[in-house]
Amino acid sequence: MALAVAAGFVVNLVLFNLHLIGDFIAGLVAGYIADGDLARGAIAGFIAGLLGGAILGLVILALAGILAPLLGPFSFLLSLGAVIPIALAAKGALVMAIGGLVGAYVASMIKKQVI
Repeated sequence: MALAVAAGFVVNLVLFNLHLIGDFIAGLVAGYIADGDLARGAIAGFIAGLLGGAILGLVILALAGILAPLLGPFSFLLSLGAVIPIALAAKGALVMAIGGLVGAYVASMIKKQVI
């Protein structure tokens, strides 16, 4: 499962410009690697999506100390800037969970040799 989450996270980083489609493809990869179990596929996609947004939010918070003097009286916006990627990660996590579900379904059909 950890490999599926890591793979989904990496694919999401590569395809981040393809907004919904990139999230879906990353979830598809995570679900496929999750070994054909629908619940595991959806959970792997969901966790990979949350992980990406959380890491981006932490990077913004880490850079806040450097950027605060440059923004002067508007430095309070940096705290809001860290919330935005985490909120958008919820959208990505849901799309990746759907992709993970589909990827796990495809993997289970391949195992049964239906496809």
